[in-house]
Amino acid sequence: MHKKPLALLEKVNGNSALMLQKLFSIIELSTVEGKPKETLAVEILQIESNAATIIRLAEELLTVTRTLKENWILGQLKLDDDQYNELERNLDLKMNDLIEKVSSVERTVIR
Repeated sequence: MHKKPLALLEKVNGNSALMLQKLFSIIELSTVEGKPKETLAVEILQIESNAATIIRLAEELLTVTRTLKENWILGQLKLDDDQYNELERNLDLKMNDLIEKVSSVERTVIR
């Protein structure tokens, strides 16, 4: 496989993992009961920082998808069928894994 698709896939993996980490951090910080105002103020800043990081990472993922579309449209993404199928399978697996992790977080929060 060419270096560029691998680099993009690694970026997707890294950003997805970091987004989940920041989301878990926000969930952990979201309890309010029995905390002093000072602690709550610091935690609010951490939550805002984590939310900003998640937004930035999501924007980077949108940039990756734009790059993939541009490369595909301009014909710069040259993959044979086996490489394309492998890349597509890997992306599907990663996306399904990410969706499952987000779903488990949602189930945990709802309970």
